Amino acid sequence: MPRRLTLAAPLLLAASLCRAAAVGTQVAPIAQPGLPILPTVSLNLSPVLGQSLLPPAPGLSAAPLLTLSPSLSLPETRPVSLVAAPRMPAALPAAAVRPMPAAVSLFAIAADLGAMRNANAGDDSRRASAGARFDLGRPGRIAGEAVPAVQPLWKDPSRAARLGSSKVLQAVGLRKAAAYVAPPAPAGDPVVDAFVKELLVVLVRSGGDPTKAETELIDILARAHAAGQLEPVLQALVADPRVAAYLPPIPEAKRKEYAAQLAFMMGAELEGAGKIPGAKPFEPWDEMGKRHMGLVYGSAYAPRGPGAPSLFSEPGFVEEFEALTGASFSGGNRAIPLIDGPASFKVRFALMRKAKKSIHILSWAFYDDVTGSAAADLLIEKKRAGVDVKVMVDGKTSRAHGAKVLERMRAAGIEVVLFQDPARKYDGLHTKVLLVDGRFAVAGGMNFGDEYSHMGQGPKWRDTDMLYMGSALKDTARFARELWNAQVRLQGLKHGLIAESAMDPAKGTARLSFVAQDPAGEATILLAYLKAIAGASRVIRIENAYFITMPALRVALLDALQRGVRVDILTNSAESVDEPIVSAPILQSLPELIRAGAKVYLKKGDTLHSKFMTVDGVFAVLGSFNLHPRSVRYEKEMVLNILDARFVSDLDRTFKADTDRATAVTDPDGLKVPDSALTRLVRRYLFNQL
Repeated sequence: MPRRLTLAAPLLLAASLCRAAAVGTQVAPIAQPGLPILPTVSLNLSPVLGQSLLPPAPGLSAAPLLTLSPSLSLPETRPVSLVAAPRMPAALPAAAVRPMPAAVSLFAIAADLGAMRNANAGDDSRRASAGARFDLGRPGRIAGEAVPAVQPLWKDPSRAARLGSSKVLQAVGLRKAAAYVAPPAPAGDPVVDAFVKELLVVLVRSGGDPTKAETELIDILARAHAAGQLEPVLQALVADPRVAAYLPPIPEAKRKEYAAQLAFMMGAELEGAGKIPGAKPFEPWDEMGKRHMGLVYGSAYAPRGPGAPSLFSEPGFVEEFEALTGASFSGGNRAIPLIDGPASFKVRFALMRKAKKSIHILSWAFYDDVTGSAAADLLIEKKRAGVDVKVMVDGKTSRAHGAKVLERMRAAGIEVVLFQDPARKYDGLHTKVLLVDGRFAVAGGMNFGDEYSHMGQGPKWRDTDMLYMGSALKDTARFARELWNAQVRLQGLKHGLIAESAMDPAKGTARLSFVAQDPAGEATILLAYLKAIAGASRVIRIENAYFITMPALRVALLDALQRGVRVDILTNSAESVDEPIVSAPILQSLPELIRAGAKVYLKKGDTLHSKFMTVDGVFAVLGSFNLHPRSVRYEKEMVLNILDARFVSDLDRTFKADTDRATAVTDPDGLKVPDSALTRLVRRYLFNQL
């Protein structure tokens, strides 16, 4: 089950819409592994053409929307020297330098429609819809008729709304098309209809390749979103019979659901790109990368290579790490890796059964399955025994997963909070931590579901948690307390607040620091990864479900490889990943690193969901954070940084066992990177969502 709102279905819907608008252009189908090909369709949408039907919304600039990069979220791909900080070595291997990519076609999508996957039911069936072929015009000509200069209809919206499709043609000086007569569109909101027609005008006039009109299209979508009409516009677009005939055959309810998800993602990207007045834009990836590398390399310690001791052996470097991440290491902790679901859930259930005072849970999701039901049964039992039980899950995720178990827990008196932040409606809760009696904590990558625990009959994911006790619980408990209390107050709930309580004394010898990251603030967890990579002198081992190289991560790893540090990476293959749409960005991140000397392994079988990194046998970072853009842009995340040779040795042995069962990739040219219009659309316009 995916970790985010399912990307594939709404994006396939977007691809279908763009394909249906392609006029005068035929594009050969492009195969994508795992997805069938639909017949190429050539269309004539001349009956819906008008001119620009709405003026620019007040307060919105008509200037070009795209500045540094011609996309909403994709970072510019520039030579490393333009991103790296001054302290970085001046020369990098030739493989480390690559030019900025050429513009990627967004809308010339004549393949890839595939089948809409039923994400809730797990239906992997594939359907295809045969297309129709019509006489086509050329760009600037529609059904053989020249498009004359006309008076825009937006000056009389009511008149535009009254006109049928053929009368719109007459209004702009065209005869009724002989090749195709579409059924009239149902009457709707004139403003929504006008936005729909404006989109189609630009799409059709682009000649089937609207990258030529990219700025116009983004401007229309931004104005629709600023007017609060983006979702209604997309819903109207997919419901219009002149467009719906060319979409894959899906139930109306699913079509609406996918259109709503697409609108949600588009809205997030438009706001993050600074296209909506009043919305705070994201810091551009390349600017963030340059700033982060400046912070990382602004050090009293020069990076080291093989033969030199790890910088983590230097107290001053550890102090720099603490300052950069905003969290201090505390001694006297005991930390134990929990490798895979059976080990973690054995500990989780044992701790909850023995709880005397409190059980506090932050999780991305509970699932309506064997694991979720068993956990709910135990929590209800402990609630009846007088234990304070509090559960917080991500609000958006709860609409798709766990409705039954969450309602059952509520009915039994357990306090349940569905995380939401009206001020940042696109953000989610991705943290995973169980706190018991203020004495024990389990944190890592696992949610309360069968694929994590390996209960039930479904897939069994590879994942990693950790059990820890000692002084580090103070910072973990403070994070959980502040988040819970803030949400209770924000949502006006009658739940009890969490009070500060005394922590147990020291338990062991591990030094731990707890780091939480809020997408509204600094990317402190990403900085922890970057600083740790800069501190390596011998070996870096990364095991991460969704390894996608953001600019600073790419620079840091290439620098480590240049100075002779061994870099080993294990991530998902196109076959093992749970969300197929991210397979291309993962695989696209690897060839450059392989050529620079990294050893890369791809998971076989079920999904890898683990998230940890070790450095030089002395340092580890483990938690909920994925090395992908979404964990920086949209998710609340948490990790533990660990300075403990025994703990790190256990993780290194686990990494070796995992890579022994994986596929070693030695030839970057042998990587089968999915390349299609859909994958290019995702990387270009929805990079932050990955």
